[in-house]
Amino acid sequence: MKTILILLILAFAAMGCSRTIPELKYELVPYSGDLKVERFDSTITDENRFNYNNEIYSVGSAFTYTYQYYTKDGKPRNYQYLEEGWEFTEAKDSDRNEITLGVKSGLKPMIDWIPDYNQTLVSYQPSNKASFEMTGLIENEANIWMHPPRDGLFRILQLSPYPSVMYPLKVGKEWEWLFQVGSHYGDERWATWDGNITITTNNEITGTQVMETSWGELETWTIEAEAISEIGTTSMKAVFNDSLGFLKMNFTNIDGSKFKFELGEVDM
Repeated sequence: MKTILILLILAFAAMGCSRTIPELKYELVPYSGDLKVERFDSTITDENRFNYNNEIYSVGSAFTYTYQYYTKDGKPRNYQYLEEGWEFTEAKDSDRNEITLGVKSGLKPMIDWIPDYNQTLVSYQPSNKASFEMTGLIENEANIWMHPPRDGLFRILQLSPYPSVMYPLKVGKEWEWLFQVGSHYGDERWATWDGNITITTNNEITGTQVMETSWGELETWTIEAEAISEIGTTSMKAVFNDSLGFLKMNFTNIDGSKFKFELGEVDM
């Protein structure tokens, strides 16, 4: 793999100062399927080494999405957390469902559990819960790939294509990746299985258009993906912009229900 030299100056707004980033060498290596991730020399231990080359999902940024879940019959439903677990509730016109993706500094706590952890840390904070979920994403010059939220009702998204895009952006570009899902993600409300299942995800950039958004006219790319496993097929249709990331993510779940997300606010 070609070794890539990075020299970036990153502004940390939360710190109120600018910081010059050291020269870090890495190579891009296979992560899963066609996806690639950075690999650094063992002497490079900077806790932000996977963050410095992020151009969209930079440390300290936050992306707030409005969302709605629909049953397979097209009925909107919300959900609430209980002392143990969660349950569906009726959707009301006054409800405003939001979830915020926040990009974090460093590698803890993930690296404490996974010593070779190689992703940018992110949190998902739903508006109806005090605590947040920690997970990760990958951003580099080859691709962007990120976990969707997977807590409470969002656990159903573990069976769906994850939002991802590969560079250079062009209509007709295709990529594939696969992953395994354990039975602990199963739920009688959508699907159950024994052991691990392997999910193969096929993705394609199917179109481009200029959209009118809250941030003005933006060039966008449409990404369509399908995730296939022994228990069924799920899909995602996303709208991506190379400055703000994923503007829309519409999922068709394993049971025919749907999740729709739309970017509402960005703090970069």
